[in-house]
Amino acid sequence: MTQRHVFFVSGVSGTGKSTLSRYLADTFSLSFEEGDSYHSPSNIKKMSAGIPLQDADRWEWLETLNKVAKQHLNAQRDVIVSCSALRATYRDVLTKDISSRCHFIYLHASQQVLSKRLKQREHFFNGDAMLDSQFSALELPSKENAFIIDVAQSFDDVAKQAESYIRPVITQNK
Repeated sequence: MTQRHVFFVSGVSGTGKSTLSRYLADTFSLSFEEGDSYHSPSNIKKMSAGIPLQDADRWEWLETLNKVAKQHLNAQRDVIVSCSALRATYRDVLTKDISSRCHFIYLHASQQVLSKRLKQREHFFNGDAMLDSQFSALELPSKENAFIIDVAQSFDDVAKQAESYIRPVITQNK
């Protein structure tokens, strides 16, 4: 039986998690889950009002994403999940009972670069207060725990690096 994998594309707001995740899912014919779509109505209301989430707001969401990832694995599907995964404890919840099959792609850029990006897009999680809170909460993953990509470069360069990381993982069992 082929071992399936979960790829969490992570980072703070404005790094391009959703765009890259969709691209990778299309490129490799993988399932894709937009992590933001699993937030509770109360979380969406808070973020839409520019109110940053607290840890207590995130636990149920993270547990749900873990269940979604497990459903894909149980159905023998590789999946890409976009999710901020800001802290090590959040990543632990996301990978509970499936850690050996989970891989993180962490998208990184300076707060200044990301603030400019956020001002140019329409999204219900937006604004400097949200970005400030995410950078305050952020615990950078180590290179041993995540494939780190600087997203200040072109999307094509980011995509090529992400592809080079994913390709050997999904093809090793085929």
